[in-house]
Amino acid sequence: MAARSPLGIVLVLISYCSLVTALSGTATFYNKYVPSYCYGNKNQGVMIAAASDALGNKDAACGHIYNVTCVGPTNAVPHPCTRTPTVTVKIVDYCPGCGGTIDLSAVAFAKIANSVAGVIKIEYNRIK
Repeated sequence: MAARSPLGIVLVLISYCSLVTALSGTATFYNKYVPSYCYGNKNQGVMIAAASDALGNKDAACGHIYNVTCVGPTNAVPHPCTRTPTVTVKIVDYCPGCGGTIDLSAVAFAKIANSVAGVIKIEYNRIK
């Protein structure tokens, strides 16, 4: 019988926890970044996003950092995901009426998917 390393078991558990914490949703994109709900006229760069009601309380979402991964299409655009399907974004805005779980900046969306798709399936998890 093979001996099991405690380190190996810990690494497997950590990997499993990472998989479990990813949530499924959809992402759209937007172009006007300032002013924002969370930061007013303070520019927060372009790797940003707006939170929908699916992410919870609009005030509590401000400033959180998420990894967002494109996992597939929601419409007739085949294979929308790029070869680098994950981005890290900061929540700077609130989007109660947007068509997705997370409304990415156009720059962030273009890094993970073909913008022609407009809406994509994602997995996301809060990292900070």
